[in-house]
Formats: sequence, structure tokens, C-alpha cells
Amino acid sequence: MKTRDRILHTTLELFNLCGEPNVTTIDIANEMDISPGNLYYHFRNKDEIIFEIFVMFESSISDVLDTPQTIDLDMVDYWMYIHMIFEKIWEYRFFYRDIVSILERNEKLQKRFNRIIDKKNLVSKSILTNMTELGSVSLNTQQIESIATNMVITGTYWLNFLQMRNIGKTLPEEDLGKGVYQVMSLIVPYLPDESKDALEEVAASYL
Repeated sequence: MKTRDRILHTTLELFNLCGEPNVTTIDIANEMDISPGNLYYHFRNKDEIIFEIFVMFESSISDVLDTPQTIDLDMVDYWMYIHMIFEKIWEYRFFYRDIVSILERNEKLQKRFNRIIDKKNLVSKSILTNMTELGSVSLNTQQIESIATNMVITGTYWLNFLQMRNIGKTLPEEDLGKGVYQVMSLIVPYLPDESKDALEEVAASYL
């Protein structure tokens, strides 16, 4: 692996483990056992590294979000799709844990991150609309808008909630399943009884 790529992957690991504000370029160089000068040859500062990691994240999560949602899916399919999104969030979780402090420093990232949020909202509305058209759930346009927004909010801030509840502890990846459940549970009041049972069966086996 080239030094530039090693810097990106090492930084991602350190940011996820320690939090972006707690990691310096010197920490990154020391972790890699290279000189700071070698690191600065590839990146002038930490914000440049953050931007390049964001590009990686943007590409990775877009691959999932761009998947068509107009096909006939069952409850397990929807559950696994939401889980795939959570997996991408987990892989680049420092962005979500330190989202405000990172975006405040970089206007370009603000716009690009908000485009991802917008895409998540469109995907959520697409899923809910598709479920309604298939008769899996009974929702009107206003309900679709509201639930889609709440799905995005829950997915975006789930890691912050976990971090707040586990200050000083390492977050277990298993808690992703609980986040998926929180997102899926938003549609429970609008499901017919048989679909509610199907969702709970998926949740029971999954969690």
C-alpha cells in the first residue's frame, strides 16, 4: 500500500477509535512510524486528510444509497438495506460523532455532507412510497415526509446517542442492530398486524 493510502487508512482508524479532535498529525505519523515531514509531503494539514477520507466515505455510502428501491422487497430486505447504510456510517463513524466540529471548519464538506443527508431522505421516502404502493403499509404523503425525516435523524444521530450513553467506553458494533430497529420501528404504527409480526420476528432473530 502506498504511503498516501496508509496515511488515510491509519487516520481513519485513529479518528474512529479516539475521536477526530483528539488526534494530531504527529499522532498519525507516530502510529505509522514515519516522520512528520513524510506525512506533510502528502498532506499539508489534518483537514486535507479529513477531506480525502470524506471522499472515500461519500463514494462508499453512495454505492448503497444509489441502489434502486422500487422493486418488491419484504421486511427482511428493508431491514438489511437499512443495516447496510448503518454499516457505512459505522465504518466512517468519526464523521457522525464529531459532525458539528468537522463541518464548521469546512464549508465544502458542509455542502457535500448535506447532499448525502438529502439523498438519505429521498431514499427513505422512496422506500415508504414503495411500501405504500405495495400495500405493505398505509401512509399518506404527509406521513411519508415526516417518517422519512425521522428515519434520517435517527440514523444520523444514533452514534451520538450511543456515545453519550457510553462516555469513555468503546462502542460495540453490535449496537448497530439496535439503531436499525429504531429506524424500522418508526413504521410499526402504520403496519397491518401480519407485517408487525414479521418485523418483530426479524428483530428477534437479528438482535
